[in-house]
Amino acid sequence: MLLLSLLQIFLRYFSFLGLRLFTWGDEIVRLSSIWVVFLAASLGVKEKAHLSVAFFLEKYLPKKLMVSVQNIASLIVIVTQVFLIYYGSRYALNAVGKTLQNIDMSIAWFYAAIPVGCFYLLMDYILILVYKEHPYSRKKLSIDKN
Repeated sequence: MLLLSLLQIFLRYFSFLGLRLFTWGDEIVRLSSIWVVFLAASLGVKEKAHLSVAFFLEKYLPKKLMVSVQNIASLIVIVTQVFLIYYGSRYALNAVGKTLQNIDMSIAWFYAAIPVGCFYLLMDYILILVYKEHPYSRKKLSIDKN
């Protein structure tokens, strides 16, 4: 994705003819970013890199209530992920016959990032709900080693 973007920029601004040899490049880069976002979201959950209100929960709520609030939040996210997996799968399957503008490739490959990424998020939140934190987090492992 990065190399294709750099090549597109180079050909657009630095070639003497303003060559645009890869007309499909912009489309592939833009749609591939959907996959990157949805797969990286799962990594962010695992490593606790997403924005959270844990600071306020720890400061203003008793420990027992904080755990309950976190469990309820995880359940809400799990239900949301199931919803997104279901409707994202339907949307991707409905787009199987539609192709990209510059390439003879189904756009469903790109729409599939939504249910696949949400499935990974679902698994992460189930693990967090069961173990109270992600068991495969590198942050947890580095703390245990010290």
